[in-house]
Amino acid sequence: MHDIDTKLLRSFLTVAAERSFSRAAMRLGCSQATMSQRILQLESLLGVALFRRDYHDVTLTPAGQDLRAEAQAVVDAHDGLIARVTRGRVAGGVRLGIAEDYVLPMLPQLWRALRQRVPGVEISVLTGLSGDLCRQVEARSLDMAVVTLPEILPMARVLTKPPLLWVAAPAFEMPEDGVLPLALFPEGCAFRTAALPRLTQPYRLALVSASGQVIHAAVVAGLAVTVMAAGTVPQDLAPLTSLPDLPPTCIQIVTRAQGLSPAAEAVRTLVEGLW
Repeated sequence: MHDIDTKLLRSFLTVAAERSFSRAAMRLGCSQATMSQRILQLESLLGVALFRRDYHDVTLTPAGQDLRAEAQAVVDAHDGLIARVTRGRVAGGVRLGIAEDYVLPMLPQLWRALRQRVPGVEISVLTGLSGDLCRQVEARSLDMAVVTLPEILPMARVLTKPPLLWVAAPAFEMPEDGVLPLALFPEGCAFRTAALPRLTQPYRLALVSASGQVIHAAVVAGLAVTVMAAGTVPQDLAPLTSLPDLPPTCIQIVTRAQGLSPAAEAVRTLVEGLW
């Protein structure tokens, strides 16, 4: 019988989540060659191929799909054991998704809280659109995700229900043609869905991007207006009151089924405390 290092299982779970050896290596802080070697070692120990590899994508084989839930259970049990042996000092890895809208206002605070209260916990963060993050939680690629959706989901806790705001650079001026330039996330974004039907004036999508940093840069430059939740507006932007009022939104934290490890529970508690 062979013993399997949990590092190999963590690497397997990360590649399965990222569907990429290079992105998985970045998340775990190793080289792509090291990540590939770990997966080859795990496949050799188990005697099965875990991934189908091609130029564009990495997908699980049937054996890999069968292993995924079991590997997660082993890693969770390992992290729980370490937490108990260290007399309550929580340790382990947590995979957290954050909707692009909340990365800048939330992540620095979360990292500071982790260092102060649970230094043994390490988080890997994935950003994206809320719908995509929820699907990754359902697939157990993420332990939890902070998202915005119109409805409250199962396995979710509401963090806050702030109003949505039109946001622009302080020096923003409406173009002479009267057409409002907007910088928004792609279709499927809850903010976009809530905002566009309320506009009564002509508008154009000056920028559509899945990157919050790209949208922020365009708005700071005075090139467009965007939509943000109250409490998340950065200091270099300001609410624009000349446009129609927007409804509140629902920011919630969604967690995976079958429970969370002690480390993940600690992270969820910290996230809830930020709101």
